[in-house]
Order: sequence, then structure tokens, then C-alpha cells
Amino acid sequence: QKWTNAKGLWAPEIIQVKDTYRMYYSASTFGSTTSMIGLATAENILGPWEDAGEVVKTNSELANHNAIDANVCYDRQGNPWMAYGSFFGGIYLTRLNQRTGKCLFKGDYGKQLAIRSQAVEGAIEGPFIYYHPETDYFYLFLSFDSLNDTYNIRVARSKEIDGPYLDMNGQSLTDLTLAPETVGTKLVGSYQWENEEPVYGPGHNSIFFDQKTKQLFVVHHKRRKPFTDEFSLQIRPLLWAEDGWPVVGVEEYDGEITILAL
Repeated sequence: QKWTNAKGLWAPEIIQVKDTYRMYYSASTFGSTTSMIGLATAENILGPWEDAGEVVKTNSELANHNAIDANVCYDRQGNPWMAYGSFFGGIYLTRLNQRTGKCLFKGDYGKQLAIRSQAVEGAIEGPFIYYHPETDYFYLFLSFDSLNDTYNIRVARSKEIDGPYLDMNGQSLTDLTLAPETVGTKLVGSYQWENEEPVYGPGHNSIFFDQKTKQLFVVHHKRRKPFTDEFSLQIRPLLWAEDGWPVVGVEEYDGEITILAL
């Protein structure tokens, strides 16, 4: 990829717009803000894919944040937006053009939604915004810390798609005066059940709605061993507490969902 000199692409986000599939992809060099989110289109989800070029790009001269990890989301009126970003300058949200799939205003980085302190290396990435009609809130799901071992999924919510996003304790995701480990409502992190192998670093999730069962799921990856490439996919039920906050199933989805009364 010419802008970044990246040898590979990652974090694809595929949506369908009428008869066309749009795939947003990330190109970057590790540990650098020289990054780009690009767009490719296809008439069949299996391809062939035709590159449509740049959606947004960054480097140390253009911006303080990082153009990776695209998530396309929609406001109440059905207008498309793109959440993106990671370590360095945090998570941003920019408006998209429905016709082209690119930024509504060329070069518009949008608004910052979340950031973490450099005391924890700004460790935040993988945004995903979901609107829940029953609570009338937008929920911003994020991954904190190192994907090698301490990755964990957190959430905050807002009445408006562009924030401010607050956690269960009313703390803003942009407040750098707070202790970074206390911000964001934690949904799942590394764990181990008795007599079972440990699960490390669940993170970079998306939300999937099953049209057939009308059930929500959270989809993410996790590692069997820290600092290795031994990772796999997990799918868990996503449920809602009476106070309007999401909760994640304690085990992987196996075809059935059991809800225990407390």
C-alpha cells in the first residue's frame, strides 16, 4: 500500500448498500500513525473486490491519531458514520457520504469520542457503535490494553451518536484526569474457569443481530496463550440488564441461552 508501505491489510468491515458490498480495510505499519482506511467494493461478497481508494489517512504530520479499525454505524435518521482509531490519539467518529461510502467532507477526521492516558500507552482500539432502540442509547464498545494478554472489552453509552460517551459511573471516555483503569464499564477480560484452560485477552469485538432468532451476540477473538498467534473466535450472547446496560454471556454460545434469576 503506497501511503503506508504496509505489506498486508487488516480489520475489514463489510456492509451492504443496495446491491453493492463495501469493505473498509486498514493499512498501517505497526507502532506508527502512518495509516490509512481504504474502501473496496464488490457485487458479490466473495469478490472480486475493486479498490476505491482512500477514506481517511493519517501520519505524524497530519494528525495525532491513527486511521485504523473502521466501524460503520448509523444515527437515528439512517445517516452513515464511521468510528475508527486506536492507540496514540484515541477513537474518532466522522460522517460518511451514503452515495460514495467515503467521508462526507474530504479530509474530515471528525470528532474524538474516547482517549486513554499515555500512562497506559494510550491503549484503546477496535471501536464498535451499536444503537439499542429499547433504551434509545448508542453504545460504544472498545478494547483496552494489550492484545497479547490483557485485552478487555469495555462499553460506554450516549444519547447521541457523536457523544459524549459515559460509563456506568458517569465517567467520560475523554476525561484524562481519571485513573485510566477505572474508565469504561468492563464486559469481559481474561479469565479461567475451574478445571478449564484459561482464556486470554478477549477483544476487538463486533455486535451481530440474528434476524432469525432476534438475538444479539458479541463476536470477538481471544488467545489460548499470551504473546502467541494461538488465537480463536468466540461468540457470546449479548443481553441487557434492567438498568439498560449490556451484559455478556459467561460462556461461548452453544446454540442455547440460559438466563439465571438472581
